[in-house]
Amino acid sequence: MRQRGWWLCLLWMASMGCVHGPRTTEPETPKFEHVFQKPLEEALAATRQLLASRGYAIEETTDPTQFLTKWKTQDRGDTGNDRYTRFVVTGLSVAPRQSVVRIFRMNFNAMGNDVNHKANWWRIEYNYYVHDSSPFNDQGPPLRNARSERIELRTLTNGTRDLDLERELTLRLESTPSLEVVSGNVREEPRPKAVRDSDFYLTRWKQEAAEAGPCGEAMRGLPEVLDLGLTLLVGEQLGSREAPSVVGELVCQVAEAGLPVALGLSIPRSEQERVDRYLASPGAPADQDALLEGRFWQRPYQDGRSSRAIMDLIDRVRALRMTGLSVTLLAYDTDLAGGSKRDAQQAAFWNQRRETQQFEVQVILAGNTHTRTVTGTPWDQDFTPMAHLLKSPRLVVLEMSYAQGTRWGCDLDREGKLQCGLIGSTPSGRVAAHPGMSPFITSFATPTPEGTHGMLYVGALTPSLPAISKQQEAPLPIRPPLPPLRDGDKPPMF
Repeated sequence: MRQRGWWLCLLWMASMGCVHGPRTTEPETPKFEHVFQKPLEEALAATRQLLASRGYAIEETTDPTQFLTKWKTQDRGDTGNDRYTRFVVTGLSVAPRQSVVRIFRMNFNAMGNDVNHKANWWRIEYNYYVHDSSPFNDQGPPLRNARSERIELRTLTNGTRDLDLERELTLRLESTPSLEVVSGNVREEPRPKAVRDSDFYLTRWKQEAAEAGPCGEAMRGLPEVLDLGLTLLVGEQLGSREAPSVVGELVCQVAEAGLPVALGLSIPRSEQERVDRYLASPGAPADQDALLEGRFWQRPYQDGRSSRAIMDLIDRVRALRMTGLSVTLLAYDTDLAGGSKRDAQQAAFWNQRRETQQFEVQVILAGNTHTRTVTGTPWDQDFTPMAHLLKSPRLVVLEMSYAQGTRWGCDLDREGKLQCGLIGSTPSGRVAAHPGMSPFITSFATPTPEGTHGMLYVGALTPSLPAISKQQEAPLPIRPPLPPLRDGDKPPMF
């Protein structure tokens, strides 16, 4: 009996021995480096601003691709126990307008003496004195009592990738509003006649009329907002393939439901006659050439409104009209005004249209700055957007929901010069979504502070180059090599 009791005791101890606390996970290591569509100098400048906004003083190095901050600590009273933090930033130039930024956080713990906390720094001060003193000019160790004047330790310290800070930097660089270029008074230099290869042209004109018009899969959420007299504003990030493509599908389904629909594009009204001629044409290569001869398509600065995707959207409307669907395409913008005056002219155009077409469904594609129903922006408190001035009895504003990607657009460099090219686009907040889903509409219970009523999901963004560009596919981003790993899957250390 005693032997059986011992066996039961051993079994109980063995079962209890398997219990352990939760395992701590190692910091996450990125599987791929995110490539900014920015020159390295601009990306590092934005990183300096981000760290400075958090109260870190910047210390430059001899290497222009790296810098670090000075140690910073939070005042924990008089305990003398302090935790110091600094950041080391390294940059990698992948291409003239592509870069990678890595941010490493380094921590140092200083333990004080709670019994005699007023003099707990004398050991560190003495170490500083021994390290830097000269035996030929010894004036004794320095006395520094103020916390703000404590010495800076330079010890061997481990650094870990601060992915949260890198994500915040990504949002700073890639969540800026689209920049539109109003170039009505820009004098253009004469340019030679473009010679286009056969593979440049859209091929929808070769299809049979019956095959050109049918719409795709029913868009979720559209029936809930659809109504006679609806004015539907879609605020987009300019220069993507996805936004014009999804809006074209939306227009197709509205027209297929038997409703008259007018699609508004941010094209100067001076181009309307040329657009109408194209809509009435077969859409052959000669017709496409005639469309692209307009000044709007030939601007020296292409901001995404005259992209290949917009050209394809116009061509799809032409094909829809050939099938008998009631679709009108309207160029509502101006290139002779800017700021609030430009938006006032845009709103006046649609208000006048609504007076004559009370039952028409109007789908307006515009930059997301113009679709705000409230006045003021962070960069212009007096700005009055187009949506704020619309007098439609049934107004619905959708902001674009998308996944991280790249688009074509214009931006200002550090010297204030305008540059157009590939731009990274990273969503934040409610508009951020996962890639790979079919387009759908989400309606909010109440409007947002910006006055939007819902979201239109378009997927991960890919760039659409200017329509006149001979290169129709954007170059693939160059992936830089990852830094070497140590100790298995742990992140890089300094």
